[in-house]
Amino acid sequence: MEAHRRNETITRYRPPGIIPLELWDLRVNDRILWEMMQAEEFPEVLGQVIRDLRHGIGETRSEGLVPKIIQGFDSLYVSGGRSQEMLIRSALFALDLPVIFTSTPEHPGQEQALRLLASFGTGWLCDLGQTSLKICAANGRMKFRRDFQRLPVREEKPDESFHDQRRQLRGWLGESLRAFLTKAGAPDAIVFAMPSRLDDAAVPEGSSYIGMAGDDSLILDALNAADLAPSDVLVMNDAELAAMDAVAESGLQGCSKTLVITLGFGLGAALAIRSPLKGTGNA
Repeated sequence: MEAHRRNETITRYRPPGIIPLELWDLRVNDRILWEMMQAEEFPEVLGQVIRDLRHGIGETRSEGLVPKIIQGFDSLYVSGGRSQEMLIRSALFALDLPVIFTSTPEHPGQEQALRLLASFGTGWLCDLGQTSLKICAANGRMKFRRDFQRLPVREEKPDESFHDQRRQLRGWLGESLRAFLTKAGAPDAIVFAMPSRLDDAAVPEGSSYIGMAGDDSLILDALNAADLAPSDVLVMNDAELAAMDAVAESGLQGCSKTLVITLGFGLGAALAIRSPLKGTGNA
């Protein structure tokens, strides 16, 4: 589905062969996986969760039983800043399946996204994470850290700062885009990777940013604030971006179904499918 304003066309982009997953709130005893990410036992917990998922076992707080399509994945691809932690690596290397750790943990999917953008002319990849916004193009790269005083982490309760936080998020994104514009020049197209599940109209369903859920004009407003008008804007979530690397990974070409996980402030997930499988609707 597409949204239009000025000269932009915003599209919910679904990379071929990639199925987004919501696993951050998998139930682990009386907690969820995201709540355990800072715990000392997290590497072992993560390893056991992946073993269970391979057998189709798991239940999330938001969606219930995990999708059947997860069962039987034959490889694992790990991205994100925490993928470099030795305890996590040791726990995952102990799994009985091929495991590949990204060689570019801070810039997942960058090469594949820029290759996609080249078909439009000049392009930017804007990767919005929970702790920073990373923007790159063929001729430059910049990282803009989130100010947690200006943009505090959302809590599981109503927040009176909802409308102000939407303004602050637009302000920060617009300022960052303008700064990169002076370095790289205006793009013909942009890929936006979001730290959230997205609906068919590319509207985010929530993240650690207060007010992001249901904000259907966030990207357009940020582009307007930076006086940018690319002809095309492709929006995906950050795990789908990382999964583009998994699809292209030479060490996984003999595998048919790869579980992709991103480990940073939070945990993202997707499946990368290389052969036709029943029930693989790209939803």
